[in-house]
Amino acid sequence: MAVVSRSKLIFRLGGIGFLLELADIVEVVDQIEEALDPGRSDIGQGIVSALQFRQTWIPVVDPALKLDILSAVKLKNKVAVILCGSEGNWALLVDQIEELSAVENFQPCEIPFLLKVATMGCYSQVKLLNREPMIVFEPERYYGSAAVLT
Repeated sequence: MAVVSRSKLIFRLGGIGFLLELADIVEVVDQIEEALDPGRSDIGQGIVSALQFRQTWIPVVDPALKLDILSAVKLKNKVAVILCGSEGNWALLVDQIEELSAVENFQPCEIPFLLKVATMGCYSQVKLLNREPMIVFEPERYYGSAAVLT
């Protein structure tokens, strides 16, 4: 169990790699087409749909919109990573889940100043995995009380 708690989930959006703490994850759902209701969106809050998860409708957030990332994967074919937040469960849409990787595999990487200023509201950390930059996904920047304020 120690290996799992010291691992990070790697997912992709438009070919860009992201890291997510396992402690934030409730479940990964890869068949979402039948459980989506796009009529329950609130784009102002970043919610693109609702997902029926364990007999409850939860908000669905697509971070590609905030990050201005183009994705070839259609909404119905995306994977939902269910996260536990301050306001309850919510779904994060990703193009694909890649793997779990141990914390030791990542090296710190400084974000260049100009890029840091441009992306301040979207992310604050980047790590290297096999010389590829991976954005550390910070869920509170995308949904919940803190995200609404930014």
